[in-house]
Amino acid sequence: MKFRILLPLLFGGLFAVRAVASAAPVSEGDPLPLVPYPARIELGGDDFRFDARTPVKVSSGEAEDFFAASTLLDELAELYGLPMEVKKSRSGVRRCVTLTRPGCNPQADERLRTAGLDIHAGFDPEGYVLLADAQGVIVSAPTAAGVFYGVQTLRQLVRASDGLCRVPAVRIEDVPAMRYRWQQDDWSRGPIPSLEYAKEQVRILSEYKINGYSIYAENIYESKLHPAINPYGGTITAEEIAELIEYARRYHVEIIPQQQTFGHLHYVLRQERYAALGEKHGSQILSPAEEGSYAFVGDYLGEIVPRFDSEFIHIGCDETFELGRGKSRDAVAESSHADVYLGHLRRVAALPELEGKKLLFWGEIAAEHPEKLDLLPENVIAVAWDYLPRDDFDKFIRPYADRNFPVFVAPGAFYGGRVFPDYHAHLANIRNFVRDGQKYGALGMLDTSWDDMGEDLFDMGWYGAVFAAACAWQRGESDIERYRNAFDWAFYRAPGHAFAEGIVALSDVHREMGPVSFDMAYSSPFSEAGAAQQNRLQNAPSRRMRLLCEEAYTQFCRGEEKALLHRQTIPALRFAARRMDFVFHKAVLASEMSDLYDAFVRDDDKGYAVNTALYDLIMPYASRLGSLRDMTKELKAFHRDLWRYENRPFHWEVVGARYDRMLLEWEMQNDRISLDLQQFGRTGTHLPREEAGFRFDRPAAQ
Repeated sequence: MKFRILLPLLFGGLFAVRAVASAAPVSEGDPLPLVPYPARIELGGDDFRFDARTPVKVSSGEAEDFFAASTLLDELAELYGLPMEVKKSRSGVRRCVTLTRPGCNPQADERLRTAGLDIHAGFDPEGYVLLADAQGVIVSAPTAAGVFYGVQTLRQLVRASDGLCRVPAVRIEDVPAMRYRWQQDDWSRGPIPSLEYAKEQVRILSEYKINGYSIYAENIYESKLHPAINPYGGTITAEEIAELIEYARRYHVEIIPQQQTFGHLHYVLRQERYAALGEKHGSQILSPAEEGSYAFVGDYLGEIVPRFDSEFIHIGCDETFELGRGKSRDAVAESSHADVYLGHLRRVAALPELEGKKLLFWGEIAAEHPEKLDLLPENVIAVAWDYLPRDDFDKFIRPYADRNFPVFVAPGAFYGGRVFPDYHAHLANIRNFVRDGQKYGALGMLDTSWDDMGEDLFDMGWYGAVFAAACAWQRGESDIERYRNAFDWAFYRAPGHAFAEGIVALSDVHREMGPVSFDMAYSSPFSEAGAAQQNRLQNAPSRRMRLLCEEAYTQFCRGEEKALLHRQTIPALRFAARRMDFVFHKAVLASEMSDLYDAFVRDDDKGYAVNTALYDLIMPYASRLGSLRDMTKELKAFHRDLWRYENRPFHWEVVGARYDRMLLEWEMQNDRISLDLQQFGRTGTHLPREEAGFRFDRPAAQ
């Protein structure tokens, strides 16, 4: 660990002594949109220009380096129409792109030494150097992972230029700040990725130097011993895991299992044959007072662990709210909640099925009971987690650092419950948590995504996930503005800032309104439950919020025309903008319907043949109510298609039913108004506004 602390100083001295005189250091506002941003970078000299005839050489001859080259060649062919070829060659560096390792190509080694880019003893195994000038491009690294990461940076450097491609003259020496840079995806709350989409996640994450992908699970890993716990349509087989591991290995991504072993086991404990293992009947946590709890956990882990080749497994153990409220009440009373919790953690950590593994667990106990941390078992690693945009995260990390206890930090790229992630909050959370993790010597970062409401789309979350990848690779406090300026090119290979600006515009809605939740998307303003929310939205600047959403949608559409990479993720952004707009459009339409109902009751048309207020109120294909129905149908179809792209069919019916309930509500509102018409025809009087569905107040002037 010590050489990691000294490495920036060594690099600083290296560049100060050996930097070419004509090369100017890149400033904060430099023009290279790179994510992650390299540890050391200098510009200067003439760019390298090349075409389809330019050779790409792999000096090591290793299959892994040829694979790294293929990620470059695929992009050059697909984005720029350059069908280039790769070959093995241990000599020559002029007018070519060379991927090498120290000692494999003497000419490359000499050119790098002359440029001040030696790979010295103790160089980080994931680090790389990159030299580009008029003579050619050289990427060199001590390992296959380093070569791969150097190529990913090179991919971002390439530009089309006058029918050719060019790479700007640059010198890069780059190493990661954190050894472990992982992304977690929640596979247990509804959206379970298809195997093909999980591969896509791995592939994209690797481009930004993420080296671990963790699958959060509660009951989805296939069990032969306890098959009753597995859901039909949502079970992950051993064969699927093996295929994903093999695929990810080529991209230098480790697949890390995560299985809850304490809380969050409601799916298991609601099976009658396992209910007795719970803290209470119908509980969501295993009871440490039940010896059978450890037999079950040992059985299940004994099936899961051998399927993965990772040295790590995450055993969960968070949010044990029911502990001490049932069978363990006496044990907690005799000692403490923390003592019983840690006793369970020690029992699980000692299971023979976990022998030789490094065990991660959710480490909120540091903030709650730092005085108890000496009771932790030796073979566990704490994962400090929090998803709020705090100025610092010392209280979550420092208790572990003070005891030299290994720790990961776990910020949140996004979490369930919001129509679109609040990236103003998420990016501050990620930046500050990872910064403080580095300050206290954290082993790594486990960036999280959560699907608590069971309907999130991961393709909405790349802006946060890629930023987390950058923060874990970069040292110190990462620059959000630099990331924003680089994102469109680094992720979409698109000029300008259409995507970043659209994402920020949608985040601005949260900043002005507070969290825009799924409940706001699904609620009916004509129901008793939705009336209070409708009043809040009516008295907010709903029309201005709509303009922000529609501008974001327009930006995404225009950006899609220019994007060359990852275009398949853009529809999820467009859907989010459309859905956020719907929240406010729904409020505006309900407000207008209220006014139209009053106009109808007053008979503002004075007996005209067609009552225009009534026409605009409920006419099937021209009215406000018809618009609500049609927008709901559109959102359901849009969401369904995106779901099918990312996920297994499992759970979609639950999400679809929420849209169906809205559609039914619009029909019921039509019936309420029709009932009022019938009463008026019979008695010449109207129903009270509340009975006609208008329980909310008239809107304040906007």
